[in-house]
This record gives sequence, C-alpha cells and structure tokens, in this order.
Amino acid sequence: MLETVLRDVIERIKKYRSIYERNEMAVRYQIVNPILKSLGWNPENPEEVMPNLSTEEGTPDYCLLKNGKEILFIETKKLSADIERKEIVSQLAKYCFGEGTKYGLLTNGGVWILFKAFQEGTKMGERILWKTDIERDDTMATLRKLKTISKENIENIENLIRKLQILDEIWNSLVDDPEELIRGLIPVFKGLLGEGYPDYEFEPSEIEDFLKEKITELIVPTEETEIIPSGTSTWGGTRPRKMIIGNNVYNIRNSYEILTQTAEWLIKNGKLRKIDCPIPAGPKRYLVNTEPKHRYGNNFRAPKRLSNGLYIEVHYSTAGIISYARRLLERFGYRGDILKLQ
Repeated sequence: MLETVLRDVIERIKKYRSIYERNEMAVRYQIVNPILKSLGWNPENPEEVMPNLSTEEGTPDYCLLKNGKEILFIETKKLSADIERKEIVSQLAKYCFGEGTKYGLLTNGGVWILFKAFQEGTKMGERILWKTDIERDDTMATLRKLKTISKENIENIENLIRKLQILDEIWNSLVDDPEELIRGLIPVFKGLLGEGYPDYEFEPSEIEDFLKEKITELIVPTEETEIIPSGTSTWGGTRPRKMIIGNNVYNIRNSYEILTQTAEWLIKNGKLRKIDCPIPAGPKRYLVNTEPKHRYGNNFRAPKRLSNGLYIEVHYSTAGIISYARRLLERFGYRGDILKLQ
C-alpha cells in the first residue's frame, strides 16, 4: 500500500507542483496525510495524530502518539522551502527537546528528513538519521526509510535505523574492497555454468576475470557518452548568438551559456536550489549538483559555478546543451519551448 500511495503522491507533486510550492496546507493534507495513513497512522484520530499541538516552544504541525505517549514531532513546510535551513531545523529541535521527544521529522512533501532530537556533543546536522527525496531517490530505499516511522515500527525505531546503517556499512565495505564480493560469487557462477552449460569447461581464472570486469563496471562505472533526451529537437543550424526565455533576452558568445543562463533564469525565479540537487543527466551523470561531481564521485568535465553556489555540467555538444536546458526548464514546471534561439 505504501508503494502505491508513494507513486500517487509523486504524480500529484509533478502535476500540481506550483500549488505545493506556495501552499503548506495543501502539502499537509494532500501529501503528508496520505503517506501517514499508508504508514498506519490515522490523521483523523487525535489519539494517534494530534495536529498543531501546543507546546512550551511553539506549535509543531503534527505529533504522533502511541499508547498516550508523544513519540514523534513532524514539521511541514511548503514544497519550495529549504528544510535544511538552520532556523527550521532548530525550531523542530526545540519542540522535541522541550517535550522530551527523541525524534523529529521535517518535510516539504518532497524531501523527508528524520533527526535525533538531542545527543550530547553533536550539532543538529550531525544527528540526521536518514534523508530521502521521494521524487528522485530509489523507491525501495525510500520505502525502507519511511517504514521506520510506521505505527507498527515506531517503538522499535532505534533498532530499525541501526539495521539500515549496518546494511549501508556492509555494502560500502564491499564497494571499497570488491574482492570479497567476487569470491562469494565465483561458486554461485560456477554452479550455474555447470548446470546450464555442462558441455563447456571454464577455467577458474576466466570466471574470476569476467566477474571482476562486471562488478567493476557496476561499482566504478565508466564515463557515459552524451545522450540527447528523447523527444527533443536537435540543433542543426549555426552556433546560436542570442537566446530568449519568456521576456528575457540574452546575447551569448559560447554555446554552454545557453545552459548556464537557463539555470540562472530559474534561480532568479526562485527555482533550482540546493534542496533540488542532485539533478540527473543520466544513470551515472549529474547535470546540476552541490559539488562538481557525478553520481560515483568522478569530476564534472566542464563545471560552471552558478550564482547560488551550485555547479552545472556543460560538457555537451550544442545540441546537448539546448536539450538539457529545455529539460531543466521542464523539470521545474515550465515548457521547454519557452527557450528560443537565434
């Protein structure tokens, strides 16, 4: 049920993004409430979910209760809000600390962050237990995180979170040293070959070398070739000298300025913020990120720093630049064809 609700909510965000970017109550009723319901909480039952509970430190949007005990405070903001801003995080911490509640959750509908409210010798940013972007993160990873705050699991939250951390630690150790992963796969691979292809004899070194190659590709992927997003027209004319977005006209000397000026136009209009990153350009590459690095840590080939401190990759052909600029506009709810070139 949670997976279905999540899918519906994501479609709703895409369709009505401009509403949720302006209206916090719409986020609460149309995004947060359905997710809480799918996690076993009844927003219509004040014994489970108390909205706007008055505390000494203020009024959090939600308080989740179980067996009469306050368990989790939730603070909701509109979709356009950067919920990692210090003042927002600090306010949630005050709610939790004042009421002696261990955990607090911040969300703008798209991004969800679970904090541990207090831990001696640490700052709030160091106490993030998990963070998920329901629009961009892997669905199964998001489900695992959200399920830690389900009504069924909430009382066992520390154990569940520690289990998530352990799984991450083990996976990261395998990524750092894939030899152990290869050794574990060799007998499985040999068994499958023996059962399926008994007439062929494979040397152990052949199997090991093959597995090394494939696992290395998965863990340390090679550089992607440029892929022009489907459904967009390619540029076949001379190099553009002028670009128009809405009522704004820009003279351009280099093709990459089409992409950087588009990004700056979005920033000027309150879009393209840190919270929106990373923005993917493909399975392995990022178009925009908070640092000039792609998904697996390899550096941007031609990074440009934007006015808000974000980095955009511009290592594309002119056709690629135009396609990604229009794709960037569409990501934030604009039509790609509002970008005109001359």
